[in-house]
Amino acid sequence: MSEPGPFATQADFEELSLHDDALYALRLDTADPENALWRADLALDIDHIAKWVCGADKRMRFRVAPATLTFHHVTDLALAVDWGDSGHRTALHPMAIDRLEREAVADQKICLDRPYWRWTIALNWPKDGRIAFGASGFTLCLRAPPILSDQQQLSPLVRGGTPAPF
Repeated sequence: MSEPGPFATQADFEELSLHDDALYALRLDTADPENALWRADLALDIDHIAKWVCGADKRMRFRVAPATLTFHHVTDLALAVDWGDSGHRTALHPMAIDRLEREAVADQKICLDRPYWRWTIALNWPKDGRIAFGASGFTLCLRAPPILSDQQQLSPLVRGGTPAPF
């Protein structure tokens, strides 16, 4: 990939893996009925592991890119994220995605012209964390080409810090 752009959509769900992608931030792009904007989106700032690379020396490396994962027509957002109580000794660090799951919603009233899904983002860190919501689908856009790294996430200097807006 030579330029940033769309990488995947819900049509790629079966082949897409978000396992161990680092999650840095979420943004709510809410509806604006006064301006006839009815869609609410949930945008996640992640480091997407585009490819797991096993070298001839059996050492694992990763092609990682800063990305925005946006879910469309979002409803019923539920967040369950708890870093625990360290006595104020442990700094925050990125969440890590374990997997993305979906289940069809049969009697939905938000997108009558397309399928609608109940999505769950299960986290492997913090332990037992999850983000759940309804959405019609998603778009995964890479904000830079993937780079080969020994780590599963990019350093803040490489990823450009917190994007504004991402």
